[in-house]
Amino acid sequence: MPKVLTFIGYHNSGKTTLIRNIMKELKGRGYSVAVMKSTKHELEPFEKQGSDTDLYRKDGIDRIAIVTPSFCTATSPRAEKGLAALALSLFPDVDLVLCEGFKSATDVKKIEVARSSVSKDLLKDRIRGVVAVVSDFDVEGVRNFRFDQVSSLCDFMEESLQLPSLAKEDEIYLLVNGRKIPLKRFVRDSLKGTICGYVGSLRFTENARDINILIRLKR
Repeated sequence: MPKVLTFIGYHNSGKTTLIRNIMKELKGRGYSVAVMKSTKHELEPFEKQGSDTDLYRKDGIDRIAIVTPSFCTATSPRAEKGLAALALSLFPDVDLVLCEGFKSATDVKKIEVARSSVSKDLLKDRIRGVVAVVSDFDVEGVRNFRFDQVSSLCDFMEESLQLPSLAKEDEIYLLVNGRKIPLKRFVRDSLKGTICGYVGSLRFTENARDINILIRLKR
């Protein structure tokens, strides 16, 4: 399951530039990283009026994907789930998802980005989950980094999110209605053994690395 961290801060505080620099550093350390960004604006129509995807929408189809030789773009209604579960559903095969915004999320750690020119007050004083602040001025009461301390900040992220342990053992997670369900080790080992045993008996499953099973119950 990917680790999730979100960067919050006022407009023009430098969140995007900082995230880009962090991603370069983390990719250089061997991590696979994805990005999620929140916006207050609704997206423009997925395709222009009269296109195939526009016709699908008019037919009531709200889950649409366009696949090209290089990219896959998809649209889906916003799910009512936590940020960590949403990141898992979108990017199950990466080590880390860096988010921009989502200051109301309660299930992930946050790093505040602040500049003296735009940050009238610190969000950490009224938003829970802030574990560090990146700023161009001194901040007390929390880990504080300058904008040019990207390497030290990534060291802190590795420690805070326990990134080095990602590849040391098999991982198994259970999501029910978009919510991550805590599993005791016995249950995890039992599920993994049963599922891997059945999958291993099937054709074309050699060298399986990621196994995803979806069960939709009729109620």
